[in-house]
Amino acid sequence: MKDGLCPCGSLLRAARCCDADQGQWPSQEAAALLDDKAAEATKLFNEKKHGEAEALALTILDAVPNQRAALRVLFEIRNAQKRIKAADALGARLAGLPGIAALRALANGQFAQYLVAQGRHTEALPFAAAAVKAAPRTAQGHHVLGVVFTETGAVLAGERHYRQALALLRREDGMVLGNLAWNLKLQGRLSEAEALYARALALRPDNTRGTGGLAQVLFIKGERGRADELLDEAMARWPQDRMLRLLKVMADLACQRPREALERLGPPEAQMPPELLARGRAFMQLGQMQEAISAIATARTIQRERTGHTYQPEALLVQSERDKAYFTGDRLRPLPRAAAGGFTPVFLLGFPRAGSSLLEQLLAQIPGFVPGDEAAPVAAVAKAAPGLLGGDYPECLDEMLVGEAAHAPDRLREMYEAPRRAAGLARPEVRFIIDRAASNIWHLGLIKLLYPEAPVIHVLRHPYDLVLSNIAQDRKLEGNAQAGLPGLARYFALQAEMIRHYRGQLALRYLPVRYEDLVADPEAVVRRVLAFIGVEATLPLDFAANAAPVAEPLPAHFAGREAVHGRAALRFKAYQAALPNLFGEVAPILAPWVSELGYEEQGA
Repeated sequence: MKDGLCPCGSLLRAARCCDADQGQWPSQEAAALLDDKAAEATKLFNEKKHGEAEALALTILDAVPNQRAALRVLFEIRNAQKRIKAADALGARLAGLPGIAALRALANGQFAQYLVAQGRHTEALPFAAAAVKAAPRTAQGHHVLGVVFTETGAVLAGERHYRQALALLRREDGMVLGNLAWNLKLQGRLSEAEALYARALALRPDNTRGTGGLAQVLFIKGERGRADELLDEAMARWPQDRMLRLLKVMADLACQRPREALERLGPPEAQMPPELLARGRAFMQLGQMQEAISAIATARTIQRERTGHTYQPEALLVQSERDKAYFTGDRLRPLPRAAAGGFTPVFLLGFPRAGSSLLEQLLAQIPGFVPGDEAAPVAAVAKAAPGLLGGDYPECLDEMLVGEAAHAPDRLREMYEAPRRAAGLARPEVRFIIDRAASNIWHLGLIKLLYPEAPVIHVLRHPYDLVLSNIAQDRKLEGNAQAGLPGLARYFALQAEMIRHYRGQLALRYLPVRYEDLVADPEAVVRRVLAFIGVEATLPLDFAANAAPVAEPLPAHFAGREAVHGRAALRFKAYQAALPNLFGEVAPILAPWVSELGYEEQGA
C-alpha cells in the first residue's frame, strides 16, 4: 500500500518514495520553501546528530519528496547504515532531480562514486556520464568516468577521460596518474605504465594501490625479482595491508611457491573470499585435494551469503535464443560482407581456463603475429550496430540489405579496427592480430560478416577440468556463473550449445585444438594452427619455453607465463578419486558434452 512504509527501507511512505508519482511533485521553487529546514537537517548531520537529522529529513521529504538537501541527508544516513536498497533508491532519485547543471553534476557524480565504491561499475556508467555532460570542465567528473570506463573494459575511453582530468587540473595528481597507469597496464603499454606509476608514487609515496599496480606491471614485464622486492618493502611498511599481501600471495602462486603463500595467508578463520580462493589454489599446487576444495567451497559460500549472487542466466538465455533465431545460414547468406582490410584477426575461442591464453602466448612468438587479447571486442561493435543501422541487434543487420546501408559492414569493421591502430597493434610488419575476447563465442555471426575468411581457433579442454579450474579463480563471469559448480556447468553448456549452433549454420574457418595436446606437444599443435591459418613457420621455435615477445602492448596474462607443462591436464581425475561426490551435481549437465567433444575415453 502506498500509505505504508516503502519496501526499499528508506522509512518514507511508499507514496513519498518508490511509488511516488513524480509528475505530482512540487516544483523546484516550491521545494525551495523548505530550504531553511533542510539546511537545519544538514547541520544536524554534520554535527553527527544523526537521529535528529534523520527525523527532520523524513518530515521534510514526506511533505516535499524532491527536496534536494533533505534527500542528500537521508541518502547519506541510509548509506552509513548499509541499507543498500534504500540508499540506491534515494541516490538515484537525487541524481535525477532537475536543476542547475552544477547541482546535477554533483548529485550524479557522487552517486556514481557510491556505486564505484561497491564495485558496481556498469551501474555507475550512466550517472558518471551524466555528471560529465552537466559539467564537462570538471576534472573530478572525468576522473570518475575514467574509472568506470576502465573497469568495464572500455580502456581507450577510460584513458581519454583520465587525460582530460589531468588537463583540466593543470597539475600532476597522484591518484589520477596512478589510475591512468593502471589503465595503460590493462592495455599492455607497460613501459608507459611504469613511468606513470613512478610519477604517481613520487607525488604520493603512501599510495598502496599504486605500489601494488607497479609491482604487477614489473611482474608482467618479467622482472619478477624487482616485483618481489617492491612488494616485500611495501609489506614491511604496511604490514596490515591485505591487498598488498594478496598480491604477494598471487606472486607466490605464479612462481609455484604454495607453502610460502599459505604461510603468508595465515589462519583461514579471518580470511576473505579472495584469500580463501588463493588458499585453495595453494593446496591444489600441493596436491591436497580435500583442503583445496574445503577452502574454495567456504569462499563461495561466503560470497553467496554476502552478495546473494547465484547463477543468473536469464539475460544470456534470452540473447542466445534471439541470436540463434537470427544467425542462420538462410538469414545471413544475402547480407553484404565487409571488404578485405590490412590485417587479419585470428579469433581464439575457449571457455575460461581452457588454454586460449596459452595459445595466444605461443602464437605471439611467431613473426607477423601480435597479441590483441580482449581489447576492443566484437561485442562493442554489436553494441554500436543499432546506432548505425536503427532498430535492435541483431535484427537491425537486415537494414544492410537496403540502399547505402550495404556499406555498413565496412563501417562496422572500421569500428573494430580503429582501436587496434590506436593501440599500435596494426603495425606494418603485423599480418595477424590475435583476438582472444571471451565474448567472441556469442558473436560468431557478426564476425562472419566482418571477416568472412578469418580463422577461428577453438581451444577445448575436458569439461570437468574447466569447472574445477574456474571454481578456484577469483574472477567474475557472466551471469555470476562463478558462484558454484552447477552454475559453471550450465554456463559451459550454454556456450557449447551456442558454438554448435554457429558451426551448423555458418561456413566458418574453424579449427578445434585440445588443451591436453597443446601442453603435451606445443610445437606440433602450434604448427598445426599455423598451417590452418596459412603460415609457414620455418624458424626453429622453442614453444615449450614460452618466451615473451619483446614488443608492447603485452596482455596481462603474460604475467603468469611459464614453461609449458601438463600438470593441470586431466587434473580432475585425482579430485574425482579423492572426492567421489565432487562432480555428482554437475555430471548430468556435462556428460553429454564430454561425449560430444570426444573425451569419453579419458574418463568421467
